[in-house]
Amino acid sequence: MPVLRPALYALLVLSALFTFWAGGDIAGRSLPRWTQVAAPTLFAIFLVVFAVYRFALVRARRYPAAMGLFQVGLGALIWVLLLPGSRQKFAGSGAGDDLPALMASADPRVRALAAEAAGYRAGGERYAAQLVEHLVDGDPRVRERTRASLVRLAGTDAAPGEQGEAAKEKWRELLRQRGWLR
Repeated sequence: MPVLRPALYALLVLSALFTFWAGGDIAGRSLPRWTQVAAPTLFAIFLVVFAVYRFALVRARRYPAAMGLFQVGLGALIWVLLLPGSRQKFAGSGAGDDLPALMASADPRVRALAAEAAGYRAGGERYAAQLVEHLVDGDPRVRERTRASLVRLAGTDAAPGEQGEAAKEKWRELLRQRGWLR
């Protein structure tokens, strides 16, 4: 068993390095897909070896059974969180946030849906600047959904009954007062 401990530590360190490496872009470049698969694979190997090691210690009565089961279970949970699909679910917004690009789409249907989605997002005020610009969009569906999103986010209508540039300016003023616009 003396050889097993360094091997476990090496697997764990390699898994951690790949997790941090694949967690984002390095120097603005997108990393290859294999880096996202390497971390959970190495951690899975670590977890299997660790489980065999822990259960051998438990069987020899040199380690508490409850502690060994807990550690292996916690390791399994961490492994699930390392999977690429899990990372995407918990990423939320940020670098992977496509809503600003969708709001700039050439297709008015896409812009309308993106404007509507912005109103339902947690922290939707970060889209305020783009939403205000869509108050004068050429498509009435985009304008309507933009106003609805702004009302949902702000909790009030800054320009009831107004449209166009006048509504845009009133919304800008309200959003500046709230610190959502500069």
